[in-house]
Amino acid sequence: MTKNILIAGLLGGIAMTVWLVVSNAMLPFKSELMHKRLPLEDQLALHGALAAHVTETGLYSVPYLPHGDEDRFPDYRDQPVYAVHYDGTTHGAGSPLSAMPFAAIFASALLAAWMLASAGDGVRSGYLRRVLFIAAIGVIMALADDVLQMSFGPQPRDYLTFLAVNNVVTWLIAGLVIGGRIGERRPGTDAVRSG
Repeated sequence: MTKNILIAGLLGGIAMTVWLVVSNAMLPFKSELMHKRLPLEDQLALHGALAAHVTETGLYSVPYLPHGDEDRFPDYRDQPVYAVHYDGTTHGAGSPLSAMPFAAIFASALLAAWMLASAGDGVRSGYLRRVLFIAAIGVIMALADDVLQMSFGPQPRDYLTFLAVNNVVTWLIAGLVIGGRIGERRPGTDAVRSG
């Protein structure tokens, strides 16, 4: 049983990784939603202002004033809000590739496989039920994170909608793989029958 869970988690993690690379790096949706382009002259002016004032890494929401300082910026409440993310890297250096996202993907898939293997017979009685059980994780994540951020975060709603849909699709793909590997229990035992 443990071996089957490990294999299901590994295969689910591979499927999730492949989809996330495709949806985030190869398909144009994320790039078009995230990267709005300014004319070069505007970029140069903005870059000069940012380089002079933003020196620490972080996400800056602008304008953002404490209530006591609003009198110094009279039309503060009428200004559009935007965010600047600065991570300290340059175009030449690029962002370092971290193992953390990959570890999180495989740990999540492994946990999902274990949850499915531990689920009752009603959940595991058919392939579609097993797939939907895993896909429900993506729905929960999308609602609890991406949709919730629409109320609190500075990111655009269309981008957060993309993230929410991508979460659901990622977990649906994981469900197709994990649900095929973790099957019904064999009658009279706790052993798991493969898909």
